[in-house]
Amino acid sequence: MAVAVVNNNDMLISSSAASASASRVEVRSVWAHNLDEEFALIRSAVPFHPFVALDTEYPGVVVASKNPYCTLTLPQRYELIRANVEALRIVQVGLTLSDAAGNLPCVIYSDGTCVSYVWEFNFRDFDISRDRYAPSSVELLKANGIDFQKNQIWGIDSCRFAHHLATSGLLSFGHFSPVSWVIFQGAYDFAFLVKMLTCDCQLPKTVREFLHLVHFFFGKRVFDVKHLCKHCPGLYGGLERVASTVGVERAVGSRHQSGSDSLLTWQVFYQIASRVNPQLIHRPEHMGTLFDLQLQ
Repeated sequence: MAVAVVNNNDMLISSSAASASASRVEVRSVWAHNLDEEFALIRSAVPFHPFVALDTEYPGVVVASKNPYCTLTLPQRYELIRANVEALRIVQVGLTLSDAAGNLPCVIYSDGTCVSYVWEFNFRDFDISRDRYAPSSVELLKANGIDFQKNQIWGIDSCRFAHHLATSGLLSFGHFSPVSWVIFQGAYDFAFLVKMLTCDCQLPKTVREFLHLVHFFFGKRVFDVKHLCKHCPGLYGGLERVASTVGVERAVGSRHQSGSDSLLTWQVFYQIASRVNPQLIHRPEHMGTLFDLQLQ
């Protein structure tokens, strides 16, 4: 059993037995005051949990195309993504780490309680009194528990988050990395992370340049669940519908909460991959990138 000691009271572990016996899954809510400690946990977990599911929450879409979306070319679709990400500010990032057996990082507390964890990072960047947003999207986020005033006061600065992410062991920086990333329609998710990692610089002007940065930061093991659904009869629609179709129930939280959605994304991917192509999990280095901007 591999054990990574975090501090005197808790241990972050990768034991299958411990994960299987965990009483529950909890979302670790991350703010400015506990960012350092939570990334310490993530760094200790990465060597044993090389799969990372990503979800982001942002205040809607504020730039729309004049033409029907289905008629847009790939460069036009990317330009739409780029325009929106540059105009918007991030609200939340959710990360779920797992090993190839589907086990999440666990913490064993001093009383013997074992709990599995996912992470939800809350940002201060978005100012509802100043920044652009889609009113319907903001109302939806509020309805699902996001407190924008609390984020403004206690939230994380995205530059500080980017620094921790860069030193977390999750990124490849153009080199070999054992980490595989799992997303659901993830172009916006990666675009926001690329924006943060490049210090709020403008996103690349072309799809090719953008994908180069995605591969530079996140490697070439990127699996988009929406892309996989193209090859699975009967699987279509959004994350909730796909999850229902493959028999996966949300384990914690609610929709439009990034920690909960990242976990659901991972569980859906694991279910589909286990049925359709187990090599996606057990030999991801041979699978390449399954990431399709045309699905966004």
